[in-house]
Amino acid sequence: MKTNNYIVNNKHELGIMEEQRQIKFRRKRKELEIKRKKIADLVAYGKEKEKQFLDKLKSTYPSISDNNLEDQFSSMDFSSCDDGEFIEHEYKHRIKYKHDQFREGLMFDRSKLRYMNYRVRQGIRQIVYWGCSDGVYFWELTDPDKQLDEFTISTNSNTQINQQPKPVVYVKTKYMKKFL
Repeated sequence: MKTNNYIVNNKHELGIMEEQRQIKFRRKRKELEIKRKKIADLVAYGKEKEKQFLDKLKSTYPSISDNNLEDQFSSMDFSSCDDGEFIEHEYKHRIKYKHDQFREGLMFDRSKLRYMNYRVRQGIRQIVYWGCSDGVYFWELTDPDKQLDEFTISTNSNTQINQQPKPVVYVKTKYMKKFL
C-alpha cells in the first residue's frame, strides 16, 4: 500500500512540476514576443526617421536615393551621385540627446567603419549624420589613415532591447560639423 501512495504522490508532484514548466514556458514566450515587438517598433521608428531625413538631404543632394528600398540590410542608408561624385550616407536618429552630451562622442556600428574604409579607398565619399535635439551633425571619413584621432572604438549596446554589447565607433564631438 505504501508503494501505491508513493506512486500516487509522485504522479501528483509530476503534474505540478509539468504545470510549473508550462507556466514558465508561456512566460518566456510572452517575454520573447514583447522583445520582438520592441525591436520591430524600433526598426519601424528608425526607418520612418530615415525617410524624413532623406527629404531634407534632397535639397543638398538631388540624386539621393534610399538604399533600403532595394536591400533592407544595405550597409549605408542612402546613395547620391551629383556632379559625378558618388557619396554614401548613413543616418542615426539621436533626437533625445544633444550632439555634445556624451564625453566619448556619438556612435555608430564598428562594421560600418570597416565598410566605409573599404569604400573610401575606392574613391566613394562616406558621411555619417546624427539627428540630435540641437540639430543635425555629420562626420565625413576622407582618409582612414589620417583620421585615427577623430574616433575611438569601444563597446556599447541598446538596453531597450537587452542587446549584448557590440563593437562601436565613437566619433569625437570636435570633429563633427553642423548640417542643419
